[in-house]
Amino acid sequence: MRADRVLALLFLLQARGRLTASELAARLEVSRRTVYRDVDALGSAGVPVHADPGPNGGIELMAGWRTDLTGLTGPEVEALFTSAAGPTFESAMGKLAAALPGEGGRRAGRIRERLLVDSAGWGRRSSQASPHLRMVQDAVFGDRRLHLRYRRAEAQVVEREVDPLGLIIKAGVWYLLADVEGDRRLFRLSRIEEARALDAPARRPKRFDLAKAWREQSAHWDSGRAGYEVAVMAASDDDLALVLRVSGDRVVGEPRRRIVRLAFPALEPAAAFVSSFGARVEVLEPAEVRAELARRGADLVKLYGRPGTKKAGRRSDRP
Repeated sequence: MRADRVLALLFLLQARGRLTASELAARLEVSRRTVYRDVDALGSAGVPVHADPGPNGGIELMAGWRTDLTGLTGPEVEALFTSAAGPTFESAMGKLAAALPGEGGRRAGRIRERLLVDSAGWGRRSSQASPHLRMVQDAVFGDRRLHLRYRRAEAQVVEREVDPLGLIIKAGVWYLLADVEGDRRLFRLSRIEEARALDAPARRPKRFDLAKAWREQSAHWDSGRAGYEVAVMAASDDDLALVLRVSGDRVVGEPRRRIVRLAFPALEPAAAFVSSFGARVEVLEPAEVRAELARRGADLVKLYGRPGTKKAGRRSDRP
């Protein structure tokens, strides 16, 4: 959904009154289905808009309701900002923030400082559920510390208390940028298993620039993840689904014939990660990863191929 289009729809309805879906579609250069989606988005944001079906029907705002954007409540502004995404997001949001007077403008500016939509391409696009988005969003906008239970890529679950700095959505995936004991970290929201707001204000650096921080973070991530690629073949479609689900941002491009390319910073983390799938995947290249996995496998056979050491246990009282 494009923010500029939704705002244009709002202004058209205010200026022209009742319009049909076909008229709005022609003016906005979109399909009728897209018009109805945008109408639903406005309704979800609290704007009193309704559509009457039928040949004499149309779409209009509630009688007597007008806005020069001064009428948007705090929750409405927040909903518009956090539901819109697209290449013109920043431009449209800048115009909206400038148009909102007083507290509305300050709230809009506050949201812009804490929410970023990155429309540049980055690997494969996905859409993942983020059940804790609302809790995290409230903490980001309200400057409250968060306690997180977070599942790392290697399935290890850790607990962290963080100072949230901003939310980023990229390729359909939500990220939280936060400070953890002085270190800047990036958390993927779909891996957050529990989020709880703490009764303490978040520590936010003065003049913090979310866009700049994200550029630095993503450049660091790109340089690390793109340095070493491994091609693996999944043994079955179910195994392919597992690899894609667990690998996350390591996936490069689209899988073909159950072949997936994964990116790592170096050989060791690549071998460690791939070995966790056992026989469900086979490394096709590079050869040195195959050799490293063979070495690890030989060590395991050597360790477990002989009778194990008996564990000390309680001696039975029976004869």
